[in-house]
Amino acid sequence: MKELVCNYALIRFLPYRETGEFVNIGVVLYAPEVNYFNFSLAEKWNRRVRAFFPELDRAVYAASVESLRRELERQRILFTANAGLFAFDRGVGAGLTAFRSLLRRRESLLHFAEPGMRLGTPDEAMDELYSEYVLRSFAQVLEYQETVMRRRLGDWLKDWGLRKQYKADQAVGDEMFHLKLPFVHFDGANAVVAIKPLDLARPDPTDVYDHGGLWVQRFGRLKERGHLPGRMVVPVLLPTGSSRVAADEILDEMKDIGVQNADFNDTMRIHELARV
Repeated sequence: MKELVCNYALIRFLPYRETGEFVNIGVVLYAPEVNYFNFSLAEKWNRRVRAFFPELDRAVYAASVESLRRELERQRILFTANAGLFAFDRGVGAGLTAFRSLLRRRESLLHFAEPGMRLGTPDEAMDELYSEYVLRSFAQVLEYQETVMRRRLGDWLKDWGLRKQYKADQAVGDEMFHLKLPFVHFDGANAVVAIKPLDLARPDPTDVYDHGGLWVQRFGRLKERGHLPGRMVVPVLLPTGSSRVAADEILDEMKDIGVQNADFNDTMRIHELARV
């Protein structure tokens, strides 16, 4: 099939318009030359959505996505039923007008981003866009999730009136060994409280042991050299199943060193540990 002009828009989950934070959860695409209309949605509550909005009830997400899915299914039927009216060779652009009408901003938890265009076969363009903007192919790097967690922690510290009491991305340790920690509260030159998010929500227990064990080793070395902050706080994104057993072992090892942890979804506990 020859390459066609594919008009598309990303579908965004934006539960709090006040903050402007959103997660791309789908793509809707229309190729007027062949009257192709289709969409792809992340219908399940996934790790990336949970990390951005851990306090949100997953039922809210599920209901919003299901409502939009039903609407887009109706639109797909509409485009098929109006194939004659939307025919590209008529030159009236009725199909494109209908597509653009669908994309009008709506007051809900889900809305469409500004439309874009991509050349390609419609099916391939849909797969590429979904992979690039929803699955975030570049974000398969394991540490990306911790970047998301760090942003959330920064927002929480600001909301709690604590952000100014912490310095960001500070080296703690000495010339021989030091760690760069996201949030550190100093008393003079001494690191009194430090916060470092940790993502252990990984399906393979070996990955949990490898990543968590690395930080056990790092914190242990910092303690041996006398530089572990008096209150080292580690908010943790926890896994399920057999990986949870591995995560619990890692957290026990951290406790033995003197590192305090909290479930990343337990904002009250994190707030308590972050107070200075």
